[in-house]
Amino acid sequence: MAKSELIDSHVSVKQCKLAIDALHTHALKKQKEKEETELLTGKEQNIWLQVAVKKMHPEKKIKPIRVPIKHPLVDPRTSGVCLITKDPQRLYKDLLEAHGIKFISRVVGITKLKGKFKPFEARRMLLKENGLFLADERVIPLLPGLLGRKWFDAKKQPIPVCLTRKDLKAELERAIESTYMHQNQGTCTSVKIGILSHTPAQILSNLKMALPTIAKYIKGGWENIQSLQLKSNFSASLPIWTCDLGEDEGGRWDGLTAQSDQENSDSSEEEEENNGKTDIKEKQVSQEPEKAAPAKRTKRPLDDAAEKPKKKAKAVVSAEPIPTTPALPAPSPSPKATKTPSKKSKPEPVAVSVSQAELKQKRSSESGEKKKAKVLKGKGSKSAKEKILGKKSSQA
Repeated sequence: MAKSELIDSHVSVKQCKLAIDALHTHALKKQKEKEETELLTGKEQNIWLQVAVKKMHPEKKIKPIRVPIKHPLVDPRTSGVCLITKDPQRLYKDLLEAHGIKFISRVVGITKLKGKFKPFEARRMLLKENGLFLADERVIPLLPGLLGRKWFDAKKQPIPVCLTRKDLKAELERAIESTYMHQNQGTCTSVKIGILSHTPAQILSNLKMALPTIAKYIKGGWENIQSLQLKSNFSASLPIWTCDLGEDEGGRWDGLTAQSDQENSDSSEEEEENNGKTDIKEKQVSQEPEKAAPAKRTKRPLDDAAEKPKKKAKAVVSAEPIPTTPALPAPSPSPKATKTPSKKSKPEPVAVSVSQAELKQKRSSESGEKKKAKVLKGKGSKSAKEKILGKKSSQA
């Protein structure tokens, strides 16, 4: 194949043209079907170039890589372009008017982004109204936290531009006329190279112009690229180039040597031997008697009687004689059940028990006598005296 038919001396132009034509016709067909069934038209579909690499990138960069293309993806006449600047916002609005720049539809400062566009609904409307976002490169590190996740999900990350250049209009025009590659830590990177409103010839010319720059900025170049594929938003990926899967220089398995059968058998035998040794060691360890731990001296718990001496029950002495019950003769112990009393055992004190009914009767009688004595002395009421005197007269 002649070199003129290859893009960057690797990718076939014929294969790219076939893939682009197939994707374009398929996307137009799906769009017509949606227009017949849906009232509102959806977003315009894009054509993506998927780049799969052999080795992942070690770090993730916030600043995207600018990739020049022939036909721009955003038309300022049909979709808005928003510029995010430092404070004060009025200074940069005057700067755009001084340079005669009219394709920037809105200018938003950092303070306004923190205040007016802090609510989610306000940010969502800002995202919907503008098709492209440009930002001063000095405020790029602040934007992920201020804008939120929706900007990255919609693939509308702000594009960094330098607002301190003399030819500011050319700087902004280059930013609008380019596409961008965002490096991530995965093995696949997607780059937007066209839209459905472009013709297949325009998409192919964008691919020819963008592919050398993309391969240049990938770490390792073409040696690290595994495959290139084209796809639309809702279609399958169509391959346009894959690396050689052989062991030659630049191939997929370059530098990797396959083990022979003998090496595989030797390695399996070594693994079995190692496993056998570990099993023997485990058996030996399990068969060894465990060393008895040194016995710790522990205090022997005393008996309940010895640990807590019993308290002597207090005998309740009353004025009235307590009726005593005759002691019953103790049963004669059998000779087998008799035990010799130990020397340490001590006789327990006998507690004199008084019934609760007798104590209540005694207390009530004492309280009654005290009340009578108070009434007779003149401290009680007349009714109480009459009752007591009446009772005495009746008794007399």
